Amino acid sequence: MSSYEIGGDDCRKCEIDYFRLINHLICDIQHLASEVVRLRHLLSWHLPKDLGETIRGESLSDLYGSYYDYDAYSDFVSKFCEGNDPLESERYVEHLGKLSNGEESNEFRSLTF
Repeated sequence: MSSYEIGGDDCRKCEIDYFRLINHLICDIQHLASEVVRLRHLLSWHLPKDLGETIRGESLSDLYGSYYDYDAYSDFVSKFCEGNDPLESERYVEHLGKLSNGEESNEFRSLTF
């Protein structure tokens, strides 16, 4: 059961906590997607040529779903991120692009190996 009461400052605190949780989950998604792209690229070089080329060409596909179907995510992006989806930010997309080409990019990675 929640310790929040409906209305006033408790609602604002609840909203902030909810946005903090979503932000943390977004960071986890970014870290995991980064590792998936990096590992797909590495794996692609150990497979038969045609399959490796296919995997390299699709290394950025199906990393995560669309979260805009959820009001919570839309509210988060609108209010907390000023309308800029963190999963579509220029920095993040560039980072994934580097990884998909085999370049090093540690900005959104949580692992250190």
